[in-house]
Amino acid sequence: MATKVAVLGGGNGAHAAAADLTMRGFEVHMYEEERFVPNMQKVFDTKMIELKGACGSGETHIAMVTSDLRLAVEDVKYILVAVPAFAHAGYAKKLADVVKPGQIVFVLPGTFGSLIFWKEFKKKGIEDVAVAETHTLPYATRLTGPGQSLVMSRFNPLKVGVIPAKRTGEVVKELSVLFEGLEAVESVIACGLSSLNPIIHVPGCILNAGRIEYAKGDFHFYTEGFTDCVARTTEAVDKERIAILDAFGYESDIAAHGVGGAVKTDDIKEAIASDPNFAKITGPADVKNRYYSEDIPFGIASWAKLAHCYGVQTPVMDSMVNLGTILLGEDCWNSGRSLEELGIDGMNLETLKHYLIEG
Repeated sequence: MATKVAVLGGGNGAHAAAADLTMRGFEVHMYEEERFVPNMQKVFDTKMIELKGACGSGETHIAMVTSDLRLAVEDVKYILVAVPAFAHAGYAKKLADVVKPGQIVFVLPGTFGSLIFWKEFKKKGIEDVAVAETHTLPYATRLTGPGQSLVMSRFNPLKVGVIPAKRTGEVVKELSVLFEGLEAVESVIACGLSSLNPIIHVPGCILNAGRIEYAKGDFHFYTEGFTDCVARTTEAVDKERIAILDAFGYESDIAAHGVGGAVKTDDIKEAIASDPNFAKITGPADVKNRYYSEDIPFGIASWAKLAHCYGVQTPVMDSMVNLGTILLGEDCWNSGRSLEELGIDGMNLETLKHYLIEG
């Protein structure tokens, strides 16, 4: 009997995961909220996703496509949450009503989002459920049309943090049936601070904002937009990120070693330029794109807020958030995650590290 996996979400990552896992023999239950069903109506109608690229090519028949969350996760071992960061809180509340002991909730990617799920599960008194998150999506992927998923490459290694961290070895071993190259890190905070998107998206988006508005999508972000000055700013953000990891006593590595380039280099621009998949990516088309609306308030701002609590100076990150506030026309310091929402407000460093281990 095929292992059952729920894939929650209807975007690029969810389509790729549902199609890839189906092609590999899993029984996939794909869920999207009813209000967003029209965005993937073809998949609801046909239960088919056409997959192309690095995960193979072919028509995949999804076992279940539904807007009934309880039905989607019933008798499922693994629940993959592949939705934008701003949706994590809503999904956490809904899942808390239907999740069962023994299940593993896997947030792809997390950027600390696993803490929100864990907090909601604890409020409901739910035990024997683990929550894990990755540092990035398992795939570099785009939807090319209704029910059409192009996977340009897989991310390997894929860093994984687990809460409670005392279950990391067990949980990562179980999740390895889904994805190759899972690499356990010390905690979900360590994993969130390994996220690639805020590092490589935000500086380029801030510094290329005028060009992005003018081009309206006719813009190759990683070639036209990733110039020397953008690369230097990206590396400055990366240094501050590493300083936060150092404050926690966690291992770290520079972003240039994790972006999947064809050459091993310490230079972020060279790492990106050596991967032909980056050259294919166009956009963003405007400053409302998720590179802005997600990666600034839910990425960089979350890192900076955490840093401020434990005496780590982040002047470059702070400037990115302040400029993002002007570009987006919203307070990026307060529109993303708060430490209270993450369930860690008021914890000193020792208390927080204990909480991450024990839950």
